[in-house]
Amino acid sequence: MGLQHAGFRAREASTRTAARTSAFAEAIKEFPEVLECYVMMGSVDFMLRIVARDVEAYERFFFNTLSQVPGIQEVNSMVALSEIKCTSELPLD
Repeated sequence: MGLQHAGFRAREASTRTAARTSAFAEAIKEFPEVLECYVMMGSVDFMLRIVARDVEAYERFFFNTLSQVPGIQEVNSMVALSEIKCTSELPLD
């Protein structure tokens, strides 16, 4: 398909409230580039898995769309160099 995967995590502004988390979630649901989104515990508030055709497409999505979501204070992107394991099979034995 020509789509590259990029890991992405976002830290919300200093105070997390249910209303702000809900607003962020509703905005993220509208972005087809975002395949997965999780609310996290720890140093980041959200973890997203996104896809983009290439680095330039990711940059456009980031600056024109994702960074415009209200409440985002800091963003750290991580790009996977290679895949070691990816499965949806559950160990049900």
